[in-house]
Amino acid sequence: MASGGANGESKGGGLIGLVVVTLLASGLGAGFGFFLSGLDKNAAEADAAKGTDAKTKEAQSREASVKESIPSTAKLVALTPIVVNLAQPASTWIRIEASMLVDGMAEGGSADALAAQLAEDYTAYLRTATLAQFEGASGFQNLREDFLDRAIIRDREHIKDVIIHGVVVE
Repeated sequence: MASGGANGESKGGGLIGLVVVTLLASGLGAGFGFFLSGLDKNAAEADAAKGTDAKTKEAQSREASVKESIPSTAKLVALTPIVVNLAQPASTWIRIEASMLVDGMAEGGSADALAAQLAEDYTAYLRTATLAQFEGASGFQNLREDFLDRAIIRDREHIKDVIIHGVVVE
């Protein structure tokens, strides 16, 4: 009988020890978690303050450089949306909405006539292009550069940039 009682006491003591260790570990884990979250919050606030200052300075310098490169008399002239089927695959259609940035040109007849000529040039170019040419970010950049090159060929003096607003391929 003595051996049975001894076994019962050791099982109870082990169970109580397990509960105590579990509660202790949970408490220490929670305390450590609160400690780390406080450190992360303070570090994040400090980084955000430094990052905001750096981003503000960087944005101001970019804005200043853009303002220097674009004359105050420049105007944005919208091109008619261009919808055309590509050369390869023949069943693929592309729609492009773009504008040109012109300087020193009346917004009336001459700018509109130039916009119509550019839309015609872009249509002719796109009919010879393949879908593979426009895949990815570099493909889009190449499209933009090709449009700008064709615009500068039309009027080197007045056209400053070509802005692509949207491209849909179907």
